[in-house]
Amino acid sequence: MSDKNTWPADIDGDVLRLLEGRGFDFNLLHEIEFMIDFKGWPLSKEQQGAVLNKLPEASFVETDEELLEEGDPSGYVSFKVKNKVTHDFVTQEPQRLSRLFTNMDGYCDSWVVVSGCGS
Repeated sequence: MSDKNTWPADIDGDVLRLLEGRGFDFNLLHEIEFMIDFKGWPLSKEQQGAVLNKLPEASFVETDEELLEEGDPSGYVSFKVKNKVTHDFVTQEPQRLSRLFTNMDGYCDSWVVVSGCGS
């Protein structure tokens, strides 16, 4: 793909250039996971219900033991979607998700491609 030169010089553009360099196929649909963090974790049952009301496909991921031992007690909400990996999508979707949960001090500033290069 020759969009390499059109991606902005930001962190998401850097990731897209890295993927391109590894032979990533931007023409295919890929599973993309967005991580939604909350300042107050763990979420209460009521808060979990509110999350699932807005994003029925979401799941709750607790911090693993190793991170707990390192002092990182935060889990997150995982939201996965199949989509083409584009700069617009990976920058706009976190903004949309952050707006959904702003009243709960939730924010999304990270994403990963679950289906990697060559798959």
